[in-house]
Amino acid sequence: MTKHPISNVAPDELAFGRFRLRPRRQLLADGSPVALGAKPLNILSALVEANGELVTKDELIDQVWPGMVVEENTLQAHISAIRRILGEDGRWIATVPGQGYRFTGPIGAVLDAPDGADIRPDHDALRAVAPALPRSRRPLLLGGAIILVAAAVGGSAWWLNHSAALRRPHADRYLVLPFVNRSGDANTEDFADALTDAVAARIAAQTWDSEVVGHNKAFAYKGLAINEAKLADELDLSYIVEGSLLPSAGAIEASVTIVDARTGSQIATVSTRAPKGEIETERLWLVAGLVDQVRWAIYRQQQRAMAAAKPDDKDIKNLLIRAEISLDEQSANSWSVAAPLADKALALDPHNVHALCIASAVRIQFVTAFQFRDADERTRMLEQAEAKLTEAARIEPTRATVHLMLGDLRSAQGRHDAASAEYQRVLDLDPLNASGIDGLAMESIYGGQPETALPKLEQARLINPEDAYLIDGDLAIMHVTLGQDAEALAAIRQAVTVDASDPWVWMYLAGLLQLTGQHQEAEAALATLRRLNPGLTIAKLRLADVNASPRYRESQERLYTALHEVGLDWGTPEVAPVSAVGKAD
Repeated sequence: MTKHPISNVAPDELAFGRFRLRPRRQLLADGSPVALGAKPLNILSALVEANGELVTKDELIDQVWPGMVVEENTLQAHISAIRRILGEDGRWIATVPGQGYRFTGPIGAVLDAPDGADIRPDHDALRAVAPALPRSRRPLLLGGAIILVAAAVGGSAWWLNHSAALRRPHADRYLVLPFVNRSGDANTEDFADALTDAVAARIAAQTWDSEVVGHNKAFAYKGLAINEAKLADELDLSYIVEGSLLPSAGAIEASVTIVDARTGSQIATVSTRAPKGEIETERLWLVAGLVDQVRWAIYRQQQRAMAAAKPDDKDIKNLLIRAEISLDEQSANSWSVAAPLADKALALDPHNVHALCIASAVRIQFVTAFQFRDADERTRMLEQAEAKLTEAARIEPTRATVHLMLGDLRSAQGRHDAASAEYQRVLDLDPLNASGIDGLAMESIYGGQPETALPKLEQARLINPEDAYLIDGDLAIMHVTLGQDAEALAAIRQAVTVDASDPWVWMYLAGLLQLTGQHQEAEAALATLRRLNPGLTIAKLRLADVNASPRYRESQERLYTALHEVGLDWGTPEVAPVSAVGKAD
């Protein structure tokens, strides 16, 4: 790696902002140790020591992982973690597209600094640092509790304990019990503890209307026999998450059981595995896989409970879950049911980010499911979604879900560069967000580079198998763009088995069946499509292709021609198929 020395004298400390860096040894914030794993610490040291000069990706990888083959995504994940730790000062790590990174902040050398213990700080030390972090870097969850999540790759996770004054009655309260080390390896005890913290932190960051019991209270129960009913009553819990680190040859595996604390019943047990390697990467993968499955399991349980409960138009959570249930149905009138429910929730609290996001989702899905009457209604719906998401981003600029929905909005608007930027922002905030990775895959396809989408889609499936419908559908689009009709048909058939209520999947299925010569089955698929969306025309479908690449649009025209052969109308204005994509606009 090329060296970029700050001076001819190696400094003991480098100062920037409120931080002092002891290169490759320790990072201090306002004089207190900050949890930063060895790899991120080495990356930060290399960038700061470069004193404003570009440090290429290859240089960073050569220095931090000498002699190893490392994916670029791994480096990006570490950079994102460093930025989160630095808070507002993280803006000084500038990305130079296609090349590497540059540290742009003011740097001062501090010679002869007192030596500090080169060890990872304990949890008490971490909590001492937490209040000093800039408030704008603390995600504000909708339960009213302020949760600080600084789950650095390779570091520890911590969050503020919640006072009763900050709690709101409708917030779900989680307790993540210390993971039990069942791996048979006593050396992984610290890993199990760190996994507990990281799972709790991700639940706090990813779930709506939630609170998470703080580290001190959670670890007070380590190694103790638990009376779940008593514990739920004492801590006013909604859910208890019980984790285990499991024995697994050639991999590291963990599982969690989710308990409904109010009834004592088990909701689900989920597990995930990661190949053995970098400890930081192992933990990142395990945490993402476990928490995403936990969220899906609890969401399904809440849907079932809400479907059996009496509707309550004065309760925001009740309204929003009912809206989500209606959206999931994907029926012809699901949007007309979901929209008023989401808007009622928003009327009760105009600054509720969850409500803003659901109200936006209703409108975006209305467009992406081609339920609009004409281009004007399509534009109006997207404008309404934009106004709501702009407000959501103003209130919670660091919530990954807000940027994920902004990515979906920009994609629907045909603003594909902006969509890619939003999806990348999702991954900066949450490096293993399966939906963000999937969004970038789709933007690759729209941009005429479908070959680059497959690794992203495979990674998204590994992280969250629950997204199988979305991923199989996107695989079908990828294969169509590549001219691989048989592979596309296999993927879309798999998507239909997961969710047969979405009109889009039947549109793709009908077109692909026709393209592969299965005309009778294509007609049956079109009949289902017409039942789900009676007003769909090819002219409406073409509205979604604006600003996409010629390669993508040409592949879509093949599909539209096949759909017309089966019996789908061109629509108004009538547009004939084109050989040179772009002439139909």
